Amino acid sequence: MASSLRTKIAFNKAKHRALEALARHPDKWWRVEDWASAASIYPTRRMYTYALRLAQYQLVTRAYMNGQIVYRLAPAGVKRLAWLRTSS
Repeated sequence: MASSLRTKIAFNKAKHRALEALARHPDKWWRVEDWASAASIYPTRRMYTYALRLAQYQLVTRAYMNGQIVYRLAPAGVKRLAWLRTSS
């Protein structure tokens, strides 16, 4: 049980870092590489899967621009980030 709690805490820290990076520039569309760097999530390829998961939860908006997939913070992501800030 303790290990699952640690995993959940680590997961929320990653989510917090990822959403916080997008919140710094809420109107900007982010390439995955730039977003991973801003959120300090390494290796960068990990962010591709994580970004897709956050899009499925509707925390980020996903779009296709100039031949690349880009993301930005969705309204549900703003709410989740507020909750993560209070629970940290």
